[in-house]
Amino acid sequence: MAQQLKKGMYGEARQTGDLFGIRCGQLRSIEKITHNSGWYNIKGEKLGWGDLSAQDFRRISAEIDPNEVFFVLSEHASHGAFITEKEVIDPLTGKEVKEDAPGINYVAEHAMYIITQNRLVKVDRWSKKEALVQYGLSFFVVNKQDL
Repeated sequence: MAQQLKKGMYGEARQTGDLFGIRCGQLRSIEKITHNSGWYNIKGEKLGWGDLSAQDFRRISAEIDPNEVFFVLSEHASHGAFITEKEVIDPLTGKEVKEDAPGINYVAEHAMYIITQNRLVKVDRWSKKEALVQYGLSFFVVNKQDL
């Protein structure tokens, strides 16, 4: 089966990808869940970035292939760290990583949300909750140490 989520698939700011109806650099104000988040595939390759709303989460989860994973990282982890730090390091290998493809170790370490087919996961470093409902979406909550 062909890979659905490909590195750089959303291109530059405001370009629309055909998948999920989202575009790089998009702004959301209604039911906004993330701001300027970075979007990554299972290989740890950057797909694009922008705000994500509850509707975006619904659409991604409904339309994503069963063998794909859509990771959502914060603005800092997906961009800011790469311009403010001397070098950004893979947490397992200790090697320097690049913004456009930091790898699955880095992405898993910094994930805020994980979207798979019909499943939404919120990574919460402190919560003891097992579930969260936000804008009518049900998230399974995992602690970062559980990844």
